[in-house]
Amino acid sequence: MRGVVAQIDERIADLDRQLASVEGLMAERRRLLNARRMITGDASQVGGLTRRVTQDEVADYLAKHPGVRAGVIAKDLGVPLVNISQHLHRGKDTRFERKPDGWHLRKAAR
Repeated sequence: MRGVVAQIDERIADLDRQLASVEGLMAERRRLLNARRMITGDASQVGGLTRRVTQDEVADYLAKHPGVRAGVIAKDLGVPLVNISQHLHRGKDTRFERKPDGWHLRKAAR
């Protein structure tokens, strides 16, 4: 059993040595993403992570801007379209409703 544990420990140490170079690359990537964000003013990328919104934020937006398309919401809130689409479709027919002109907040929802 000690031999197996020693082999596992050796492999872990080997992987740690290999991962050390990856950590440096990831740190450089984070620095470059932050520099790009600072130059472009892209608020959707913060520290290399995509900003998220809640369904409540989408509802607040629709209360102020009824009848807009998901792409407009995503652009205005500075988030990927997939985030907005997920919230709209999860809340479809309960909190949100889709009409010919775009998405609306249902009357009873908030």
